Amino acid sequence: MNRRVRILAALMLAAAPIGGCMAAAPSCYTKRASVVLPDRTRVLAHLTNGASGRAVAEAIFDGRVGDAHAMLARDPRLITTAVIDDPKIPQPPAGQYGDLLTFAVARCDADATTMLFAAGMPKDGVKRGNALSLAILADSPTMAEQLLTAGASPDPQAGGGESPMRSAISFGHLGGVMTLLRHGADPRWTDRFGIDPVRMAMDAEQAEIAELLVQKGGTLWSVADDGSMAAHALLEQPVIFTSPEMLAARARLVERARAAGLGWPPPDRATVKQKVASGAWPTAAMAKAGMTVAPAVLERMRATQR
Repeated sequence: MNRRVRILAALMLAAAPIGGCMAAAPSCYTKRASVVLPDRTRVLAHLTNGASGRAVAEAIFDGRVGDAHAMLARDPRLITTAVIDDPKIPQPPAGQYGDLLTFAVARCDADATTMLFAAGMPKDGVKRGNALSLAILADSPTMAEQLLTAGASPDPQAGGGESPMRSAISFGHLGGVMTLLRHGADPRWTDRFGIDPVRMAMDAEQAEIAELLVQKGGTLWSVADDGSMAAHALLEQPVIFTSPEMLAARARLVERARAAGLGWPPPDRATVKQKVASGAWPTAAMAKAGMTVAPAVLERMRATQR
């Protein structure tokens, strides 16, 4: 992908990662103005569990925790109430997402969150990772800490859910990344294309976040499907985020990459892909120095050589 296109895509993701209107934004979502919340009107028109689902969702939106609790006590199945995804629409309208836990998080309602967990809400929510991906963007870590302490996974994307790490990185939210790492998020988790958090951060020109991830066990040398690595981004100059702090973090990452023992500068993407596909890379020494290839990526690369 063209570098400018990558950066633009990251910025667009930050502008609207989860969609919604903020006409009456709760007080804990003020620092990142483009964070968007579930849109009440759109949500209520597209919920599971019919009129009962709408009623319990309305109670959560209104902060009527006691009413919501009473409804869930009468019919525990209502805990599964969530927005219906339309398979014909790849990107739902802004704000049309979430479940009861997400709606509580959008209100910064710790009492509602506690009640929902007591009523049987899965710790990652019905829409896995939705609530945490929103909570991690709040002004303070309070809501995210509540979810994570209760048992929510810091890596719900590993089970097919939404990625809170991607949300934090897209917004350049260093504190959010710290929170996830503190609760055990894997800095080397890769998606199906072989993209890991360090690579996400470098693609978004978030060198400070990339440096933190590397310090916590991430690597600049994880190989993606096309042979690219986060280390390749260090060969390019940032075009958007050029503060002294970002440039200093970038310089430290270059020095770290030089000292890794994998050669500097790294070879071009095509060479990396060919070496990995042929089985020549990574050697044991290269793996020890930080070069990784996800099993699925390795299998696809080797399949092209058969």
